[in-house]
Amino acid sequence: MIKNKFSRREFLSHIIGNLTFLLVANNFLLKRLNAKTKPKVVIVGLGIGGATCLQYLSKISDLVEIIVVEKLNEYQTGPLSNLVIGDILKREDITFKINKNKYKKVKFIYENVRVVDVENKSIIFSKDLIINYDFLILSPGISYKNNILEGYNIADKKNIPHCWDGQSDIIRFKRRLSDLEDNSKIIISSPDYPYRCPPAPYERASLIANYQRKLNKKVKILILDSKNSFTKQENFFKEWQNGFRDVIDWIPRNKGGKVTFYDQKKKFVKNSDGQIIKGDFIHIIPEQKAASIFSDSGLLNEGKDWCEINPISFEVDRFKDIYAVGDSIDAWAMPKSAFSANSQAKVLAINLINKILGRDYIDPVFLNTCYSFSRENRAFSISAWYRLNITKDKIISLGSSESDVDANNYSRKLEAKHAFGWYETMVNDLFT
Repeated sequence: MIKNKFSRREFLSHIIGNLTFLLVANNFLLKRLNAKTKPKVVIVGLGIGGATCLQYLSKISDLVEIIVVEKLNEYQTGPLSNLVIGDILKREDITFKINKNKYKKVKFIYENVRVVDVENKSIIFSKDLIINYDFLILSPGISYKNNILEGYNIADKKNIPHCWDGQSDIIRFKRRLSDLEDNSKIIISSPDYPYRCPPAPYERASLIANYQRKLNKKVKILILDSKNSFTKQENFFKEWQNGFRDVIDWIPRNKGGKVTFYDQKKKFVKNSDGQIIKGDFIHIIPEQKAASIFSDSGLLNEGKDWCEINPISFEVDRFKDIYAVGDSIDAWAMPKSAFSANSQAKVLAINLINKILGRDYIDPVFLNTCYSFSRENRAFSISAWYRLNITKDKIISLGSSESDVDANNYSRKLEAKHAFGWYETMVNDLFT
């Protein structure tokens, strides 16, 4: 394992120190950015990335006009959503509304954005509303590829919800799980990289197994994987061996794990070897891509599924004054996760403030920590630190640290406590 070069405390000190330095705005800057010349910053999307940008940019709300655009009135987080599926948390435990009293100088618009008019620096809504921007930040989450898997239509409400964002019907997913009969077979189809939250399919399988056990039902869970390996694999294998022996089976791509056909009516899938596999509960996790606003607005480079950005400023490649953060971007070594989005958004906001105030950009560092649960009080994690490469055009890893595969019960419980603590701190900072 590569030794970490930055501690979590050092990383936070680096970010906080830069923000403190930026927010000492003197009289000269206040005169330079007076009410008549306030730049207008529009943030589209109020998930983890967008809310983090708002939190930081609001520190200079006397200097800029901030408008937030979000199509939903409440936000259901991806982190800990598997614990709702696993009957450990309730949906309301992971659902939040922004505290507008905290942002009294910010304007909120709850509408769906249709397209960005790059040439005229404006945003066009589905209801013929148009607003202009000086700086635009896009943090809209992800969208999904359709017609990739024969027989599967992501819009078909008869399918089991994928529950891979804050809009899917997580209650219907859980209800269908609870309605399963004893000795049912559950199939989970996991996509190839990249996708949002790499270890989530395996955490979901663990918590479904745990939930069925609480219901006193025996099930068999088959994970059909389009990959030959996955993050935190050895830790998951150890947890399955200790807690769910003979319940969860993982089938890699090279052993027939890639699903190529789905028949909802007859309840079976077919793999790349032509084998038919029947299941009582078939959960397809769809392949993913950048949110549709990027392709609809022509912001993606030719042939790309993800938005390419400048890793210092997070400005979209080829497009001036448009920025992107979160799961829709290509962040090189960084995975698509809430922690990553939060870390990236801090850098984006700080360097946008730098640009507005005429200061030099900071040389960013990033952090990602990903927690996974196997049961209510058992969790494990992986942390990684990142910086720019020598030519400053890519984000590279400085190394990672993963929980000990042979960790004892106390360590697993402590990591679960840390996971809840991280989550509570983050959502309280952003939404309350």
